[in-house]
Amino acid sequence: MHSGSFPAAAQLAPGQATTSIRSGKGQTMDWAEFLKPYQVADFAPLSESFLKRWSTEQWEPNHDDRQASAMLHTQLASRVTTQRLPYQDGIEQAALESVFELFQNTRDINDRFPECRHFDAVAWEVLNTWVRPFTTKWHRKGTQGALSALDSTDEFRADLARLQLTLRCFDRLLLHIRDGFPPPAETTTSRDDTRIENEMRGTLRWGISENYGGIDPAIAKEMNKLEQEAIRARRTHYGLKEVDHAVAFALSGGGIRSATFALGVLVALAERGILPQIDYLSTVSGGGYFGSFLTAFLSSKSEAQIGLNAGDLPFRREAGEADALRYIRHHCRYLAAGSLWLRAKMMIAQLYGMVLNGFAITFLLVVGVGIERWLRSLSSVSTVFTVLNNSVIALLLVGSLIALLTMRVRGGWQRHADTFIAFPTVLLLILALWAGLGIAHTWAHTILVKSIVWPSWTSIRWLSIVGVVPVIASALSSLFGQIAKRSTLILIAVSGFAVPVFFIGLYLFLYDMGGLTAIAIPYYGSLSIIHLYFAILFLGSLVYFFLLDINFTSPHRHYRDRLADAFLIQPVDSQVAEGPFQSAGTVRLSELRTAAPRSPYHLINCALNVPGSKNIRMQGRLTDFFLFSQSFCGSPLTGYHSTQSWEQADAHLDLGTAMAISGAAAAPQMGLGTKKSLSFWLALLNIRLGYWARIPSQTRRGFRSAPGLTCLLKEMIGSMDERGRWLNLTDGGHIENLAVYELLRRRCKYIIAVDGEEDSKMTFQGLTTLQRLAAIDLGVRIEIDLDDLRLNESGLSRSHFRFCRVRYPREGRNSEEQVGYLLYVKLSLTGNEGEFLRRYRTDDPTFPHDPTLNQFFTETQFEAYRSLGEHIGDKLFLRSIVGNLADSKSIEIGDWFMELGKSLLEPLPSPNQ
Repeated sequence: MHSGSFPAAAQLAPGQATTSIRSGKGQTMDWAEFLKPYQVADFAPLSESFLKRWSTEQWEPNHDDRQASAMLHTQLASRVTTQRLPYQDGIEQAALESVFELFQNTRDINDRFPECRHFDAVAWEVLNTWVRPFTTKWHRKGTQGALSALDSTDEFRADLARLQLTLRCFDRLLLHIRDGFPPPAETTTSRDDTRIENEMRGTLRWGISENYGGIDPAIAKEMNKLEQEAIRARRTHYGLKEVDHAVAFALSGGGIRSATFALGVLVALAERGILPQIDYLSTVSGGGYFGSFLTAFLSSKSEAQIGLNAGDLPFRREAGEADALRYIRHHCRYLAAGSLWLRAKMMIAQLYGMVLNGFAITFLLVVGVGIERWLRSLSSVSTVFTVLNNSVIALLLVGSLIALLTMRVRGGWQRHADTFIAFPTVLLLILALWAGLGIAHTWAHTILVKSIVWPSWTSIRWLSIVGVVPVIASALSSLFGQIAKRSTLILIAVSGFAVPVFFIGLYLFLYDMGGLTAIAIPYYGSLSIIHLYFAILFLGSLVYFFLLDINFTSPHRHYRDRLADAFLIQPVDSQVAEGPFQSAGTVRLSELRTAAPRSPYHLINCALNVPGSKNIRMQGRLTDFFLFSQSFCGSPLTGYHSTQSWEQADAHLDLGTAMAISGAAAAPQMGLGTKKSLSFWLALLNIRLGYWARIPSQTRRGFRSAPGLTCLLKEMIGSMDERGRWLNLTDGGHIENLAVYELLRRRCKYIIAVDGEEDSKMTFQGLTTLQRLAAIDLGVRIEIDLDDLRLNESGLSRSHFRFCRVRYPREGRNSEEQVGYLLYVKLSLTGNEGEFLRRYRTDDPTFPHDPTLNQFFTETQFEAYRSLGEHIGDKLFLRSIVGNLADSKSIEIGDWFMELGKSLLEPLPSPNQ
């Protein structure tokens, strides 16, 4: 409503409500006595000095006072000054202008009713004492851009909410003046709030669904039983009441960036008593670093005060920061940790694995060379080849006629028509390849050796070029693909030929070498080629068929050890220890069931790579969800087995191993992110952080009890599946990077998801992937509006988080659709961060989305991400969002989500709408 616009209905006719405001005994009251009921301690509209100044005056408002009060009440009641401004609605600049207009409105009212002495004194006291400081402050900040983003206006909304308390009290005073008697008490809950409350009080029983969980019902029932027993034990430990729904926390992938950001958010939640109420902790990749830290720390048998309360370790603050969190800060450069000798061993182990992988390829080619040379040395080969060639051609001609005849015959013969053509054609191609291989040997020996003008250009150098050029092209396409996208097309085209060219070139070279009678070996002398061949055959067979363990030769174990040293720690009770913490050592997943029930039930998410699977569901994904937990491990594709059986099948499987597998981002096979042109080279160069786990049902004792050459070849060519004894596991982010999917499978009611993935353009790939997979597999719909998280012209978001509904499908024909709630916290900047973060972004423009490849955080970098996480965590408890809960240090999560819902959700439409 514009200033100066007063509806006639708001005016009082002369003589209306002329009863004087007196005490019950008929005596007129003074100002202090009359105004006393409106002097509520925290938001009294009138100051003590004002009451003292007017204490001798009698309270006798006249007609003009009542008329003026009626008109200002209309202005207050129709403005944001007394009406709630929902967090997700409204324009803050317009709200500020609406408040400022009260001054002009009051001046106009004074001009219209010059005898309103009581009204004039009270109104200008309220405006000058309360409204003017508010408008002055925010007018100045508004000109500086503080009201340009939603999340930057949290302080404005908080100040407005406090001002509204005073103005509502003042408005009741105006009504008292207008009517001559106090107004009835106002309701504190709006109609929309009531609808939200009724909705969110609905029940949602948690557990893996037999209809939508994708898991065998019998196994799902057993998993539900064990998980719910563990969760109830934790609730009992913390003295929580039993509820029929589950609360979950998810930490996304993103390496040390995600772990550090999640740390800051968790610190803010710990200070408000939220963490003891978390039932499930689901982690993936980098989020698993800190999640596994919590699980290992809380499983300690130490006599220290350990738990998830703010006063317990690891969150108890001492000397400004919790000691355990300070330990992580000092060890965040986990890949660069350790002595020079330790780092040297890591590098040598990596080279050792590369050499073994290269020799594996050479060994297989040498075997092929030996077989081919033996076949070509037979005198009858030429005759046999001619006979086979003529026979196959004749067979092809006959097969073509038979195929035509079978199409005229009724019955089942028609489906075999193509076979009569395809079989001889394949045989003919094999013979053609044999002949072509012979020509290639002649070309390689004659052209590359005898016809080269420069004697120094031997066949070895020519074949090295043939093999190396495609390798370089593959590397360039991987490293600079995002920088030079046009040239990348050429690089990808070249690298697509890299593997066959490499194999053919090396094979031709080895075949040419096999034509020698002997070869000179330094410090040994001349060695017969035949003897060398059999020596390679013997040693290669011994190494690659009996000794090789590609889990040992991969960098996985060093990656696992560095992560474990940095994050898997526990307090020590000994006073003579070097520090307050020690390595947790081997923490068995199955032993977490018997440990102190302090920790949430930990779900560690990985990806099962099955690009060679014949299962139709895997054709478009190449991966399946694989889960490690304290009770069961497995995937829907392979089934689930008890965690103890997995540990019996693999002595190296523990919490540290599961954490490292979940964070194995660099691997030849990476789900839909796999680059087929690079898979072979990544495997050959031993860039394999993944892990080969043995299926318990396929366990076979014996000397050959490790993944060997066959598994290595499957990684190189991408043919692994779920049918063998070994499963290839990598980073869970290769299929779902938010760690929320398993929580949706368990139908959790309240989910807090911390997304710390690298997403500089705010495309929300992790969330949208989750939406797609959840809808397809589980029938779950996530209804979320991301507009306030997208980047504006300044490269900032309007908010750090979104709150939305999760719609779970009906369990039965007559059942109702059930609703859960997701609080989505995004790694983002809005411009309202402190000076430290603003300055840091000036120094590092990529903040807060430094590349995941950067795992070497400095102390400043670590603190920047941790501070941002705590800053955003604190924003989740603003008074403008959660009301009076903002002052509490012990918040019940149901109440918190209820306030979030009332502030951030639109009510569901009623059935008759």
